[in-house]
Amino acid sequence: MTPPVQSGTEFTIDDADLSSAPLMAALTETTSGESWDSESVANILALPRSFGLIAHGAGQPLGFLLAQCAAGESEIINLVVAPAARRQGIGGALLAGAMARARGMAAQIMFLEVADDNAAARALYDRQGFAQVGRRPDYYRRDPVNYVDALILRCELITQGKISA
Repeated sequence: MTPPVQSGTEFTIDDADLSSAPLMAALTETTSGESWDSESVANILALPRSFGLIAHGAGQPLGFLLAQCAAGESEIINLVVAPAARRQGIGGALLAGAMARARGMAAQIMFLEVADDNAAARALYDRQGFAQVGRRPDYYRRDPVNYVDALILRCELITQGKISA
């Protein structure tokens, strides 16, 4: 279990590698989303043109992001921030870092999926310029009988010769 984080905690963002997989998997267990095991995280990190970022602060992992790039496109596979560390800019910093990394890998657009009922994440993505381009009905399971749609979002990483923020 992740201990509470002090408000205003300073954090750093580092590249994730295979040794980060257990920490990243443990963070998924603290959220209401789907839990991932270390092997699943490591398998993503091992893919060509995939990368991970991990946020650390107060001597502990606070969040991570997994992404991949191919053919001028990028996709956020998973973005997790520990509940006690939310609303401190960690998710935004991870997303901005991923957007910069994807641009460096020649990606021109970025995609991701977000649960329709995740208002905080949707607001974050909206601030970064993501717009809805699709919907997957009943994609995320909330309990044995309730499901929530996934919204497919897209962001232009390079527009009119300029790099977007």
